[in-house]
Amino acid sequence: MRANNLIFNTIDISTRPKRRRAVSLIIDVLMRIRNAEIAYMERIPENFQLCDAYAAADESIDTLTYALDLLSDAY
Repeated sequence: MRANNLIFNTIDISTRPKRRRAVSLIIDVLMRIRNAEIAYMERIPENFQLCDAYAAADESIDTLTYALDLLSDAY
């Protein structure tokens, strides 16, 4: 987790265009995470799709999609 903090703490956000690029980078990362979560959910066998893991993945996908929509609207 410390390495992630170093990456995000080094991003220059001093100007609006730089903040826009930073948000674009964050959107790209969140999209990759969402796509990985979708792939995970699709690998869950049908007989386990009523389990907590499937519901949690589905909720994560919904939340990430909502966050992506909000970030896309920000800039």
